[in-house]
Amino acid sequence: MVTELDYKIATNLDVEKAVSILEENLKEKGYGILSRIDVGKILKEKNNQEIEPYLILDICNPKHAGAAMDRHREIGLVLPCKISVHREGSVTEVSLYRPTTAIGIAGFDDMNELAEIVESDLKEIVGKVSAA
Repeated sequence: MVTELDYKIATNLDVEKAVSILEENLKEKGYGILSRIDVGKILKEKNNQEIEPYLILDICNPKHAGAAMDRHREIGLVLPCKISVHREGSVTEVSLYRPTTAIGIAGFDDMNELAEIVESDLKEIVGKVSAA
């Protein structure tokens, strides 16, 4: 079975502006950024390796996360949701690791409906970056 790993858009905005738009729209839907991993900074510090800006955002909606935790404590292995924002030449790519894929891989079939709701929300939010 082949699954789509991510939902991706491209924009001419820089990475920081794209993240700013994401953050604003996430808040409107009850989501927040739990952590912001600056991959470029880490690689520079640890490997002296230079890459274009690359951030990984851990995203959470406490209401949905709580419902998921009530069903499966192991759900923490696929939570929080991930969005990467990185520069590829002249464009910024925003990529959402699809919650439906994560749930499918984990085998939590009873979580499909919740995963579809979260994925729909996050795809809408990611899509607003390309519209900006």
